[in-house]
Amino acid sequence: MKRLLLDTNIYGEMVVDDTLTILIDTYEQKKDLMVYGFTVVRKELRDTPPLKKMLGRNLRVALLSLYDPIVKDHLLIVDEKALQLIAEEYFKQYKQLGGAKSFRVLEKDYLVVACGSQKGMDIVVSNDDASMLSELSLRAYALVNERLKLRSPDFLDYNQFKSLVFEGV
Repeated sequence: MKRLLLDTNIYGEMVVDDTLTILIDTYEQKKDLMVYGFTVVRKELRDTPPLKKMLGRNLRVALLSLYDPIVKDHLLIVDEKALQLIAEEYFKQYKQLGGAKSFRVLEKDYLVVACGSQKGMDIVVSNDDASMLSELSLRAYALVNERLKLRSPDFLDYNQFKSLVFEGV
């Protein structure tokens, strides 16, 4: 069983995907994949402006209506202080490697990766190449996780995630 954690931007990709219904139906039939929820991701989805529309639909409602049935009751219960410390370690390492972004910009991404690492997720899915999946961030995760004896998850983008869902169908 592969355990996955989806970054906030992936739900945005799914909402506009023409194959969403087929993707969800296929995922629900898969026995070898399990998507887990994380409070930081759900809060980011909930923070979508309530009046923002997309394709004539309320975007916030569409995102939350997608998140809840995918995650179901598979929520990751975490020690928020411990995750914050790991995220801060990622940031310190990122800065040492020459990174220029602020912690404010990277914090939520780093919390998602910290959660995935601490909880032993196999895969974190994100399209955030500019921050979460930047070369410096990936190197920072590897160095910090090695030091803390955490297993780094693999990273997939949205199209790779879709391929994984449709694999063997």
